[in-house]
Amino acid sequence: MHKKKILFLIGVSLFNLLNAQDLIALLDSIEDNSKTTVYEKTTFKSIRLINGHTIETAPKNELVFTISHRFGKVNSGAYNFFGLDQSTIRLGIDYGISDIISIGIGRSTYDKLYDGYTKIKIARQTSGYKTFPLSITLMEGIAYKTVKWATNNDLYPVTARLYYIHELIVARKFNSRFSAQICPVIVHRNMVKYKKDENNVFAVGAGGRYKFTNRFAIIAEYYYLLPGKTADDYYNSLTLGFEIETGGHVFQLDFSNSSGMTEKIFIPENTTNWLDGDILFGFNIFRYFGLKNK
Repeated sequence: MHKKKILFLIGVSLFNLLNAQDLIALLDSIEDNSKTTVYEKTTFKSIRLINGHTIETAPKNELVFTISHRFGKVNSGAYNFFGLDQSTIRLGIDYGISDIISIGIGRSTYDKLYDGYTKIKIARQTSGYKTFPLSITLMEGIAYKTVKWATNNDLYPVTARLYYIHELIVARKFNSRFSAQICPVIVHRNMVKYKKDENNVFAVGAGGRYKFTNRFAIIAEYYYLLPGKTADDYYNSLTLGFEIETGGHVFQLDFSNSSGMTEKIFIPENTTNWLDGDILFGFNIFRYFGLKNK
């Protein structure tokens, strides 16, 4: 009888011990979960909002091929098929070196321009154990104009064709549907057309994306030229559009007052105005290719 009591007490003790261990394990898991930091993903669906960059970089070991197309002005009339007879194209390739760094190159028919850039994520929006309300990406770019000079090329050095772009893109994903960003920009031009023109042009870009469904969203961006000679002579760039995700592709339809699709063009050299009816229809296609097996 005593042996049964002893065995019973041992069994109860072991049961309590196991329950205690389970309770401790549960508490530890709760503590571990409370220390989990969640990084916000897909603030935007593509590496460019429309013309301008977003905070997104190309994913690690993935290649993003971009086709950007702008037709002529809709108000050019039936003779030009309401702008569809004219076109400007930019082809681009971006590659993700890591989760926070990507590089990109492009070629535009406008000014026969080559452009290259690096994007670096310097802060990411997080929630959970550690929180940070914003995502911040630095973009450093360079552009090279290859269109022939109107006069003898020997009059100008090669460096006269160079342009530099500096951007700090700050964004926030407010909820599953709405994201917005603001982007201070400096465009430096080694050589300008007239002596009165500014070599350094300062602007502030802003834009957003609102998702209606899992695959459809509206997008908008606006670049405001800070007061100066450039702001007096040129127009701010405004673009509105629709974004459709098809799985592997992101497809955008847009309406803009800028025919250029690089910062060197649509920020300091935009000559068309929405208020005059100078609206150009266009589209962007982004195709993602994974270069390594996951």
